[in-house]
Amino acid sequence: MGPPIAYPDYIESEYPANLALKQVQIIFRHGERTAVHRSTQQWEKWNFPIFWPLCDSSRFSLTGIVNPAAKPHPVSAFPYEREIETLTDETPSPLFTNAGKDGLCLEGQLTDKGRLSGYRLGEQLRALYIDRLGFLPKTFTDQSEVYLRTTSIVRSRETLQQVFAGLYPFSSASQPPKILERLPFEEDLYPTSHICPRLRELRSQFVDAAASKWDPQLESPAHKLKTILSGDGITVGKAAGKDGAWAIVDTYASALAHNIKTPACFADKEAVNLLARASIDTEFVGYEQNSEMKKLGMGKFFYEVLKRMTIGDVVRGQNDAEIAKMLKKDSIKYRKTPKLALYAAHDSSIGAILATMGVLERKWINFTTHIIFEHFEDVSSSEKQGWSLGRKQPEQYVRVKYNGKPVSLPACAAEDKHMLQDATMCSMAAFKEFVKSVAPVDYSAECAANIGVAAPAAEIAFAKGE
Repeated sequence: MGPPIAYPDYIESEYPANLALKQVQIIFRHGERTAVHRSTQQWEKWNFPIFWPLCDSSRFSLTGIVNPAAKPHPVSAFPYEREIETLTDETPSPLFTNAGKDGLCLEGQLTDKGRLSGYRLGEQLRALYIDRLGFLPKTFTDQSEVYLRTTSIVRSRETLQQVFAGLYPFSSASQPPKILERLPFEEDLYPTSHICPRLRELRSQFVDAAASKWDPQLESPAHKLKTILSGDGITVGKAAGKDGAWAIVDTYASALAHNIKTPACFADKEAVNLLARASIDTEFVGYEQNSEMKKLGMGKFFYEVLKRMTIGDVVRGQNDAEIAKMLKKDSIKYRKTPKLALYAAHDSSIGAILATMGVLERKWINFTTHIIFEHFEDVSSSEKQGWSLGRKQPEQYVRVKYNGKPVSLPACAAEDKHMLQDATMCSMAAFKEFVKSVAPVDYSAECAANIGVAAPAAEIAFAKGE
């Protein structure tokens, strides 16, 4: 399952009476899935089973069928059962369905366990925000109160469905939720280096720098894991291929999560943990150190979080004028500020967000790992909590939680930027200042700027461990 969550054990001091909770925004990694690197791994060396029958829940699905004769509703639900067809090793190879096992998985597919993890995350959110705090209504009836969005990757959307089902078990009083997705060029739930040349260039520079630091240190793990390698070494560099540290740890984590027997060499936890630290550091050190990567990576997401807290949800994109022209109407729409926003994303999202905020841990990012942004407003008539330096108490605060535990942000470390009694409670002014520092002004223009310019030497030196 995913990481343990702290909030079922409600701590009253974390939600004092003088602070009213105004909004909660949560971004989470999808639940457990099958390995995504099967095509690049030496599967026979890992001695893994060919078939992973872990996806029974996805066998039965519904799709929309258009029938023009069915009036007034030409679209109806069409139930179907999916099975995976494979080939036998016989010659000639007859088609062979399901190997006698139900629920076979494809690569990178959300498993039954991953669905359950998402559902349990939703249950624990319900335990805190509905049952204990009474912040959300017990039944979902108002679409405007909740904002749900996912990346276009199926396992993220399915995890979001599970989380929401755990938060709001369906009843006769419920209504189906609306789940939003975006076009690729407007996505901000993970770093889009594939469409941002400058981000791609900077990421390459930091990966190369980190490889010079970590590759020599991976000689020992490579020796310990040599039975599963296709070559002689392990690398974190761009040309990692079959023996890339990230691919190895990710495949191991997928197997471990589902109790699939892993090669004996993985009993050496020191070697595995070193690969994990090297992978995380290599992937995210640039977002931690470089101002451009902060802006081009998750800067748009941070701005959206702040915008959703403060001025409501303005639905528009960088191509709004063009879209409006295409539609021959104003495409700008407005929603009221939702009480809850759920974003289904990936480990690349979580790591880049943590690094941008300066709180990245050099640990593997587990399935269903999540970050919470809580927005509070002071409702007291006095200054009971007190603020440093005798300044007037701000009216609004932002708190970040990582897997349920409050986090102290470096941007709010100064005494005049957080509540005197709680360093994890940022003043809204401090949070706005931080977001302004990491949000791009013109994303498209900044993606095309500074091409060919090296990242600052001091930052590259840090990535190299110098």
